[in-house]
Amino acid sequence: MKYKSILSLFIFLLGFGATTTSCEDMLTPDMDRYSEGFSGKDTVYFYLGILRNVQDMVEQNELLADLRSDLVTTTSYSSDSIADIINYQRGKNGENGLLDRSAYYKVINQCNFYLAKVDTNAVKNNIYYMRREYAQVVAIRAWTYLQLVQTYGKVPFITKPVDNANTGWETNPAEGWATSDNLLDLLKDELEKAQAFEYTLGAPNYGTYNTGSVTFNSSYLRFYTDLIMGDLYLLRGQSREDYVMAAKNYYRFLKDGAKAGNRFVTSNRAVFNKRSIAGKDYYYPSIARYVSNGLAATSLTYNENITIIPSAANSTFGRVLTKTAQIYGFDPSSYNSTTGGESNASDATTSGAVSLKPNLRSRQVGPSQAYLQLCAAQTYAVVENKGSSNVESESEVEYYEGAGDARVYANVPTFETTDGKAQYIVKCAPVTNISSDGEAFNASFKYYKSLYRLSQVYLRYAEAINRAGYPRMAYAILRDGINFNKMPALADSVRYDDVNQTKQTVFYLDSATVLNATNYVGVDELRRAQDEPLYAEFIDFSSNIWSNQGIHEHGCGTSSSLDTLFCYDNTIPQRIADQNALYQALGLSASVQPAQASRADEAEGEEGDVEGEEPDRSNYVEIDPEPYQQANQDEIDAVESLIADELALETAYEGTRMFDLIRIARHKDVANPGYGTHWLAWKIARRDVDLLPFENVTQYNATLYNLLLNADNWYIANPEY
Repeated sequence: MKYKSILSLFIFLLGFGATTTSCEDMLTPDMDRYSEGFSGKDTVYFYLGILRNVQDMVEQNELLADLRSDLVTTTSYSSDSIADIINYQRGKNGENGLLDRSAYYKVINQCNFYLAKVDTNAVKNNIYYMRREYAQVVAIRAWTYLQLVQTYGKVPFITKPVDNANTGWETNPAEGWATSDNLLDLLKDELEKAQAFEYTLGAPNYGTYNTGSVTFNSSYLRFYTDLIMGDLYLLRGQSREDYVMAAKNYYRFLKDGAKAGNRFVTSNRAVFNKRSIAGKDYYYPSIARYVSNGLAATSLTYNENITIIPSAANSTFGRVLTKTAQIYGFDPSSYNSTTGGESNASDATTSGAVSLKPNLRSRQVGPSQAYLQLCAAQTYAVVENKGSSNVESESEVEYYEGAGDARVYANVPTFETTDGKAQYIVKCAPVTNISSDGEAFNASFKYYKSLYRLSQVYLRYAEAINRAGYPRMAYAILRDGINFNKMPALADSVRYDDVNQTKQTVFYLDSATVLNATNYVGVDELRRAQDEPLYAEFIDFSSNIWSNQGIHEHGCGTSSSLDTLFCYDNTIPQRIADQNALYQALGLSASVQPAQASRADEAEGEEGDVEGEEPDRSNYVEIDPEPYQQANQDEIDAVESLIADELALETAYEGTRMFDLIRIARHKDVANPGYGTHWLAWKIARRDVDLLPFENVTQYNATLYNLLLNADNWYIANPEY
């Protein structure tokens, strides 16, 4: 297939670069050119223009989500505009290049023009050939609104094309305002229609896109309605039903992927190698496999990346996305080269590349102490087999004391320049090889922005099923992964009471699987799951398609039932105690009583209690089984806190952190009003404190904490008109 350049495909054909309105939220009246040249039956270039506009807003969105989070800090070289965002000085729209709400609305308005004109009933060769593309545009618009609401809190909702500058929609939108609470309802009908088309027809195929340096298949630019619907339900999070529906959408996506073989591979982890020198142990990180699994500069392997937006190698090929790398301290340069003939010859091949050079004076943002201390607080475990088989009884666990989480070296390695040594954020500039002390020598330009990747989806799925009442299964996603061979089986027997002449069904974990690493899921949770009306649609792992590894294993070693540190019965009670101490320190009431871990097992039913000949039990009265315990709310809160930690460890600096914190804070506020607001304010106010995560919880930036107790300050200020 002939390759297409981003320039030829991602071109804003109808009005790009025109003067904006006085409010800078929409294009000029020249937008009526859309309607003049768009029949609604041949829309491919229009659709690609929408993607081109997503390119224009993706770095802004990425940076605004990360700069306001608990994972970053300013440096000596921070500009005023970057420092103001990090320090929650709510600047006016347009004061700097990142405060530009119009970038989102350019995408939305172009989607609105498309959807107003597209003919989904157009038929060619007996195929409704526009429906695939229609579904993609609906998904892109919904995703863009999701980013807008998470960034600005409350924004005008418009689905009708704007083709003039005097509409008044900015202050009095005819279709109302979009918020976290109502965005799902505003988008749901059209998204469900798009889902139906997507399920039956799939996505459009536009071949490959050539960035000038890397070629990506168009399938990587697909927006999945399941993921966006899951995100919308999870963001609203007002009821258990919302979490079940979020989980249902994520589960459907993950199950379809699992059927296709999209699973984690256990070798693709960031690891430590141990060396003993003069009787002392040293731990050396190795990150090459982990980075190549889904973070690499050019490779989209192992199905980890789901949806991306590519960057060109230089302006000859289209939009070059270097803003993030520059803010994090890398000076970019790009070049063209022509081979195979003269530059104007038909057989000439032009390519390009972007190179990055670390520069301390360009480094405006660094990793926070909170992030570094979170990584340091993790325990790295190695399971060493001592026998001839893989039976765990012949193995032992070794903990690498003080090593922490190996992923930190893939996220913030050290670079030394002539101006000094510092840790640089490198998700936009990946490194694969580092020295034994964590120092990197080169960074590669990443030719794409990843909007969705598999690890992120699993963590959001864990977040959903945890709040739906399944904290142990959610914990399994962190620790062991959803693995068919590890999941315990629910069995039952009959207990007879020969004195009262009754019989009762008793549930227990099958002895063949009770020693598996995930036996902590337990009887009660399995019984609850199998009583779910939607069991098969959001929490059924009885198929052998499920065989991924735990997310925590990506940086903390292989999980094993022999690991007594990162196990449910130790980790969760400790986190409950830590959070109770935090809540009390913040003036909130903690649990009335320490949470009791729900039962993980029950003894197998007995066959009677009378010695000698077995009595006739045919007339025994059957009584109901013992009711199962409901999920413990303190356990749910603790598991959610651990998921928030894992989101930081796994997806740091990928443009989602502040969105994650806001979403989880909202969940906590629904369960316990005020708790989530204080939790978020404390986490961000503590980012510059050089202490372990729950060490001396009364130390934090009180000014920032009090500022963030007002939820309006979580968001970027909307434009003033």
